[in-house]
Amino acid sequence: MAPEPVETNLTFKQWSADWLSRRRAKEISVQGYESAVRVHLNPRWGRQRLRTIKKAQVEAWVQEMEANKRIANSTADGHWKVFKMILKDALQNGKIASNPTYEVDGPYVEASTSYVFSADECWAIYDEFPKHYRPIPMLGFACGLRQGEALAVCDDVIDTDGKLLTVRRQVLRTKESGYSPTLVDRLKTSPRLNTKNVPIPPYLQDVLDEYMEWRPPRPTANVLWEHKKTITECKRGSVQALFWTRRGNLVCRNHFNDDAWKPTLLKLGIKDEEGNLPTFHDLRHTFISTCLQNGIPEHTVAAWVGDTVEELRRTYSHLLRDHADTHGAIAAGLTARPKPTLVRAAA
Repeated sequence: MAPEPVETNLTFKQWSADWLSRRRAKEISVQGYESAVRVHLNPRWGRQRLRTIKKAQVEAWVQEMEANKRIANSTADGHWKVFKMILKDALQNGKIASNPTYEVDGPYVEASTSYVFSADECWAIYDEFPKHYRPIPMLGFACGLRQGEALAVCDDVIDTDGKLLTVRRQVLRTKESGYSPTLVDRLKTSPRLNTKNVPIPPYLQDVLDEYMEWRPPRPTANVLWEHKKTITECKRGSVQALFWTRRGNLVCRNHFNDDAWKPTLLKLGIKDEEGNLPTFHDLRHTFISTCLQNGIPEHTVAAWVGDTVEELRRTYSHLLRDHADTHGAIAAGLTARPKPTLVRAAA
């Protein structure tokens, strides 16, 4: 059977619009794709016919992005990934005969550095934090929650008897919800992971109990998210959320960062080596780093924080290498030649 003829006049802009119309990823991901195509890819490639894009042109474009000081390495890498997805899709649908991105290395991305809070800094943040949001940073450094997950904690996920916190929701502000904070039963890593369980330290349990006695959880609707459905297509449930603004709204990350997180760090004088304020995500990094440095197995930490072991190894390989010094002598001793047993001479 003869292959379908390649559409010789199809432009990158036309096919990228078709590709975007078929995306079923999370809305925030699709918005990122749309932005990359509109702001960066179409101005560079939009008018060019798909079949005329050559490997040499793609390599030259990658070098241009690396040399452009106005584009962060991570941003250039994001543009590159979207570009590759569009051209791969064009090849799979018979719109081009070969993929010009094949065996082309994308823009170089430097390893990101994260801030590790000391125990004193973690507790100073807790002590100084606005009282109505005080437990939220502790959920980061004591349980490794992402910011959206910490803001979404409800009373039904706290297992006092089992001393476990079940993480299954996040607060999102999406185009579909009019950019108002919305509780969604979905983790960042969905659909691969629906829930994750992490131990609740006794001090966090005490803080949560005291907080809920002072500010009882309030009912709100939650989106019962289903894979390959938009938020508006999903059914709704009802849960009791812990954290609210003074105006009675769910807490969104922008409000939290501007009104609580940044002012607290500025007041305490906590900055990284370059003088920048650490982010809430650095609390999660602190939790993971502390666990790994103290010998908790990587597969256990990965299960707690909702990452794969491979992801953990890529990000925290420097800490895992340190284990060779810590545990190397023990491992070597396990397979050392046994010392000969002394045989006593018969009397």
